[in-house]
This record gives sequence, C-alpha cells and structure tokens, in this order.
Amino acid sequence: SPLPTLQAQLTKVDVAGRQQAIKKFNADNNWKKKGLAVVPLKYCMYWTEGYYLCTVSIFASDGSVMVSQGGIESGQGLDTKVAQVCAYTLGIPINLISIKPTTTVNSPNSGATGGSVTSELNCLGVKNCCEILRKRMKPVKGKLPPGTPWKDLVAACFKDKVNLTAQNWIWPDPQPRDAPQYNSYGVTVAEAEIDVLTGENQINQVDILFDCGESMNPDIDIGQIEGAFVMGMGYWLMEKMIYDPKSGEVLNAGTWDYKPPFSKSIPINFNIELLKNAPNPMGVLRSKASGEPPQCMSCVTLFAVKRAIESAREQAGQSTYFPLSGPATVDVIQTSCLVDPTKFSI
Repeated sequence: SPLPTLQAQLTKVDVAGRQQAIKKFNADNNWKKKGLAVVPLKYCMYWTEGYYLCTVSIFASDGSVMVSQGGIESGQGLDTKVAQVCAYTLGIPINLISIKPTTTVNSPNSGATGGSVTSELNCLGVKNCCEILRKRMKPVKGKLPPGTPWKDLVAACFKDKVNLTAQNWIWPDPQPRDAPQYNSYGVTVAEAEIDVLTGENQINQVDILFDCGESMNPDIDIGQIEGAFVMGMGYWLMEKMIYDPKSGEVLNAGTWDYKPPFSKSIPINFNIELLKNAPNPMGVLRSKASGEPPQCMSCVTLFAVKRAIESAREQAGQSTYFPLSGPATVDVIQTSCLVDPTKFSI
C-alpha cells in the first residue's frame, strides 16, 4: 500500500507546522489571509479504450529504424518515449531511430490520442514490434561472431531474406471483472494567499508526490505533471465562461475577460517528486501514465483558497458552512470574504 509513503510526504513538507504558521499569519493580518489544503489521489487507469497500429521498419542499407505509431505527438513526449522504448528493446542507439508522423495511411484505424494512455499503449505496441523483429533476427545472429555490429547484423538478416518490418495492433483486453489495468497514487499540498479586499490570490507553494511507477522519462513526466496541474488551476480558479442568457452567445471569448493561467499563475514554490522504488508490474517497462491523474489533484488550490476565505469570514463573525464552486474568480473570492466596510479606517 502507498498510504505510509503518502503520509510520510505530509510530514516531509511540514503540513502541521505550516498550518500553525498560517493560523498565526491570519490572526495578525486583517486583509491578507492564507489557507492550506491536502488532496490525496487514487486514479484508476483503464487500457481498453485505446487501440493503435504500430509499425517498425529496419533499413537494410544502414541499420536505421523507422517507427510509425497510432498516436499524435502534441507536446506530451509520445514520440520521445516511443523512440526510447524502441532503442531499449532493440539494444541500439536512439539516434538510429526516426519517428514518422501518424497518418491515415500508416495507421488508418487508430483511436483518439487522449485518456493519458496513448503514450504507454503505443510504447507497448512498438515494444511488441521490436520483440517480433528480434525473434526473426535471432537465428541469423546466432551464426555471427559475438559482438557483431548492429549494421552488419541487419545486413546479414536482409541477405538471409528476413522480413525487417513488423506491425502490432495493440488493443488490450479488459482485466477480470472490469478492474483497471492499474491504479496511480499521489498526494498534493497547496498553500494559497488571498487579498480580502480585492479577491486577488497567489498560490505560494505546491508540493506534489506522484506515482509514475518506474518513469520512462522523468523529465517528460514531471513536465506533464506541471502542465496538467497548472491547467487544472485555470479550471478551478480562473477560467469562467460567461454566456448571454437569451442567445447563448459567449460574452468573454477573448483574454480581456477570460483568464487562462499564465506565467505569473504558476505556484511560487512548485515542488514535484516522483514516488521512488515503485515499479508497476502491470505497466509498460514497469511505468505508469502521467497527465490526467495529477490534473485531478489541482482541486487542492480551490480548497486552499476556501480555507483562506474561511479565515476572513470567521473574522467577520461568520463561521458557518458556505459552498465554493470553481472557477473561484477574484470577484467570487472577494464577495465570499464578507468584507465589512465599517472596519475600514484611514
């Protein structure tokens, strides 16, 4: 169970000590308030909705490898992970591998890119292709001297009429009783500060511990976690759509009134750690997905803001429950604080 590790993370980032410091800060400040919140995560990852055609071809002339897969590279590092898996499985340098764009010619029936499973399923499909090729090449390799260079091995296989192209149609079957393929775990701590008079807010610190199994590429996975979390911050704190009640027309179609996250929205202290020593036997090369699971933990920013608003309301003599739905924009935060103008002084 990951629970002891997640609990240890709360101690590591000093949740109890920071809560006491926030309590003192709120007592000492009338117009600035802070809040801290914790959100744990258990995310069920299903593979059954993903289906992709993968092809790996080895060129006999120079031993270079061409890969096409069924996903769309959209900045999530899909092509990089696929190239890494191909190089690892074939045991060759990654600079010999070329990833070709996905088209309806080379992968006509592939499913959508989404659901956080595209990268790992295409990695699995490419891994299967490479294993098919290794099996075909093994008899020829057995006839050659140990340590024969890759290029020479490929040339010998071609001369022996070995098919140097392999395809794999990857569409996993459901797990027994429709169980998920695996679960991802995590915990996030967020500290927010609000201006009671204006509703402006800043996320001072975020600490994320996320379970990526044995990450194929920590740089990519941490980038996915960062991007997913900040995207979620926009959903919970900023991006409010306003419609004309009669026509349904969007009234804030530009960034003058519709505010997505930008550079200054990123938490001042943004700490991300991947869970260590947590191989995933049900994943591709013991890894887990990144993307949507950490995005779900971004709701912690809304809860941290709500804790800060609660402090302002308690100061105003209102300590009863109140709902706070996302997006909690500056106007919503300011009015929720129940500012009493009679407390103003010059």
